[in-house]
Amino acid sequence: MDGINREVLVTGVWADSLALDYEADDLYWADANTGNVECISLNGGGKRIVYAQKSAGIYPYSISLSEERVYWTSDDPIAAVNSVNKSGSAMKRHSLPVGPSRYSERKRIVIVPEQCPKLSNACAVSNGGCPFICLPLPGNNKKCLCPDGNSSCTS
Repeated sequence: MDGINREVLVTGVWADSLALDYEADDLYWADANTGNVECISLNGGGKRIVYAQKSAGIYPYSISLSEERVYWTSDDPIAAVNSVNKSGSAMKRHSLPVGPSRYSERKRIVIVPEQCPKLSNACAVSNGGCPFICLPLPGNNKKCLCPDGNSSCTS
C-alpha cells in the first residue's frame, strides 16, 4: 500500500467506478467509454466483459457488488439500478422508490456488506507494532511510517 510495488492491471478504460470482490479476488469497473461492465483478476489475468450495455445506448456510471450480483446505475433517464450475476447473465432492472428525494445526474450506488470481509495482514494486530501508521505490503510484510515533523518517531 505504499505504492512501491504498484501493478497496472488494465489500461485504456474510463472507469467511473470500481468495486472489489474480496472472495474471488476480482476488480470490477463500469467503463464509461465502452459502455461495458468489466472485470479482471487481481493477478492481472482473465479480463472479461461482464455485461455489454452500450448496445442499448445506456452507459454505466456507478458500480457495486453484493453476494453473487453486480449492480450499477447508468445515464438512463429512468431512475433504476441494473444488475447481472457475476457471470453476466440474469439481467434485472430494479426500480427506485418514488419520493421527495432527487435522482440526480450523478447516480451513485453503494452496497455495504453486513459484515466486513475477513482479511489479515501484517498490520492487523496491534498496528503491526508500528507507533503510528502501518502499511501492509505483499508477502505479509509491512512498512511503519511516522507523521511528518515527528522527530521522536522511528519507522
